[in-house]
Amino acid sequence: MLNEIVKRLGELEMVKATALSGSKTSEINDASSDWDIYIYSDERVPVEERRRIFSELMEKCRIDCSPFEEGDECTDSTGAVYDIMYRTLEWTEWQVDDVWRKHNARVGYTTCFLYNIKTSEILLDKDGWFRKLQDEVSGDYPEKLRENIISKNMDVIDGEGESTFLIQATLADKRNDIVSENHRLSAILASAFDALFAYNRVLHPGEKKLMKYAHLLCKELPPSFDNNIENAIRSVGTESYIPELKKLIASFEEFLGQSY
Repeated sequence: MLNEIVKRLGELEMVKATALSGSKTSEINDASSDWDIYIYSDERVPVEERRRIFSELMEKCRIDCSPFEEGDECTDSTGAVYDIMYRTLEWTEWQVDDVWRKHNARVGYTTCFLYNIKTSEILLDKDGWFRKLQDEVSGDYPEKLRENIISKNMDVIDGEGESTFLIQATLADKRNDIVSENHRLSAILASAFDALFAYNRVLHPGEKKLMKYAHLLCKELPPSFDNNIENAIRSVGTESYIPELKKLIASFEEFLGQSY
């Protein structure tokens, strides 16, 4: 079915490249992983064309349904699920330019898009554009980007600002707001992992299986890495919430040292 999807979409003139990425091409995958197929085109692939193609190929389809990127979700006769996502060349180039070339950091998950590009399996590449982009983001990790990611994310966790994640977590604790406590912990972890992968000069693999990926990809980890994260997660809604968050944050600050 994968080959048929690539063939049918590749017949559209605006489609320039197709790639398989996500869990199927990661170093950690399992039988429950969907097929994540990315379509790169000069312009938006019309919904009508997508509906026509997938109604002929699939048992069940939800067209134009993705909440994160424009995409379709389809299931074939065997029960296999395909997430087909659409990206324009212009938007893709902007993402790479903003982060990889201009070294702009974000709050959490800065280099996830680059990791997605780097680890993709190319299925179609009409003029070599995708291979060129993939080769670029597979090069040496830019030191300025590394510095900016660590600085931005550690500052928002517990820097000099008046609304750091730790301050927000403390307010949530005082209000007994367990939903906000969870939200602030998630934000702290997102930024901490962003800084961790940057410190180790590896691209961020995404939001799933992060502790496994940290052990797999990173040469160095903070002291008591697993225990501090697990204890912080278990502390939500308890009296140990803020002490455990501070212990977790301190371990990352100590680990990052001069890089922060």
